[in-house]
Amino acid sequence: MAAVSKSLALKKDLETEIGGLAVGVSRAGLFAGLSVLGFANGIVGRVQEGVVNEGIATALFATFNISAVVWVAFVACPLMFLREQRQPLLRTDMVVAAFVMMAFILPFWPLSWVALTGLAFYILRGSFTLRGRQPYSPMRSGAWILLATTGTMFWGRVLLHSASGPVLGADAVLVGWLAGTETIGNTVRFADGDGYVWIAPACSSLANISLAILCWVLFAQFRGVEWSFQNIGWCLLACLSVVVINVTRISLMVLHQEHFDLIHGTIGATVASWLSIAVVLGICMWGTRRARLSPT
Repeated sequence: MAAVSKSLALKKDLETEIGGLAVGVSRAGLFAGLSVLGFANGIVGRVQEGVVNEGIATALFATFNISAVVWVAFVACPLMFLREQRQPLLRTDMVVAAFVMMAFILPFWPLSWVALTGLAFYILRGSFTLRGRQPYSPMRSGAWILLATTGTMFWGRVLLHSASGPVLGADAVLVGWLAGTETIGNTVRFADGDGYVWIAPACSSLANISLAILCWVLFAQFRGVEWSFQNIGWCLLACLSVVVINVTRISLMVLHQEHFDLIHGTIGATVASWLSIAVVLGICMWGTRRARLSPT
């Protein structure tokens, strides 16, 4: 009898502990933890590749070839979730979290971005259901940032690989028009007629466009900017600016073949990257200057 009583007491203590844990976890805490875990799992391939190819120090200095805008989004997303008023977990939250965790466990890192995309859509749908169409919701803002991050880190690459011909061809047409030279597919003839410049996927404007969108989403969500035609126009302007910078850089390669290595190399890439970031930041700051700051 003593053993049975002890067993029942242990069972009751365990149930109390589990119940307290469930009560202690909020929706915001759950989604913040999943976003951090998913991001970490999603970049593991890039981190390993950078360390193997460049060494730990070089890869770390280059932030594992992941834009600083993405790293800011990685921090901003869970912070926005945690600013939401405390809400108890729903049964559907636990079901979604279970499926998301299953995707994280599988040894195929792209699934992490797919799972995070589904999580973002689930939060967006749920935020409207729970809070109505209120002008500001930290939970909804965090979900928009999460969705834009998956676009930059995964869906943009999927689009580029699946439609590389038209995407790279569009870049070539713009470069050919600006430089005034012949284009064939995704190649552009040098101005002196001696050979062609082949526009590789890594040189596409699409990657920069996805970063510009992510940067705009970060500013818009932190400043509580609602979607409108005017704000979408500012976002499109940011996207257009990075296209112009990228096309101009490739056009300079076409026009000045003697400086191709300089423009195409580390110096040219670094200058173009910093210039793009500066212009996009300026457009985002100016476009959201009159927005009210989101509440703390």
